[in-house]
Amino acid sequence: MKTLNVMRGHSPQNQERHCPDGDSSYVTGSFENTLVRLTGIDAFETRGLSLYYLEKSGFLNRLKKQLREYLEPKLTQESIQIHKKLGHEAWDFLESILEEELVVSFERETFDRHERPLVQLSARDSQDTYSLELVRAGYALPYFIYPNAVSPADDGERNYDAMQKIRDAAGKARENNLGIWGYIDDVLLPMELRFLTRREKPKKYCANIELNYLYPPQYYFMVPIENRLFFYPKDVLIAVDMGFRPTPSCGDWLHKVWRAVQSKEHWQ
Repeated sequence: MKTLNVMRGHSPQNQERHCPDGDSSYVTGSFENTLVRLTGIDAFETRGLSLYYLEKSGFLNRLKKQLREYLEPKLTQESIQIHKKLGHEAWDFLESILEEELVVSFERETFDRHERPLVQLSARDSQDTYSLELVRAGYALPYFIYPNAVSPADDGERNYDAMQKIRDAAGKARENNLGIWGYIDDVLLPMELRFLTRREKPKKYCANIELNYLYPPQYYFMVPIENRLFFYPKDVLIAVDMGFRPTPSCGDWLHKVWRAVQSKEHWQ
């Protein structure tokens, strides 16, 4: 993992602001002022969602029945306002703890869909990342996406050591009902608000790292938040090779791959 010493940057729109939301920040140094995305977490969005236009679009009817029934109780004006409130609280918290001298560590997958560098960000004199601090305080959720969340082990296998601190912090924040956890059953998660806003069906497969099951994109909600490891479709065969067993809701082709992998391992 490559690391760089950088300085705190600033928003082009507001020199007094260093972050545009609760899980990204501007940094500068040997390169110009750049917006980076913190990995391993997801903070609530500061923008809302028009329920009127969502209903008018008919998008909900294009979702699986189970996902639609899971989402519908959260689609209220009150829940959208709470979501925005939580987003602004995360934003203010990150602004309040962001030091001037920083360290960025680059992950294996370098950019997100908005071409923001995906990084671990921390103060130069701290062992804890800002991702961990946000989750610990109840201002962000774990959000693990392969390959950045997975580390190679000495025996050639893969482990989840990079995820464990954040998972533990989320568990304690949930127990103490901190921040977002007090509303978790009633509001849209950040990823949910985003795919509803874009009118895009969920695309990433979701593995349960505790039970070693793999779910298709529209069944992610079957997995507890702290146990979710997402795989882009291009990496789903890697998920199977890692030992995640496809659930019945996955396509027949993925079950055939699973059986082939198991047969190969049996004869080795």
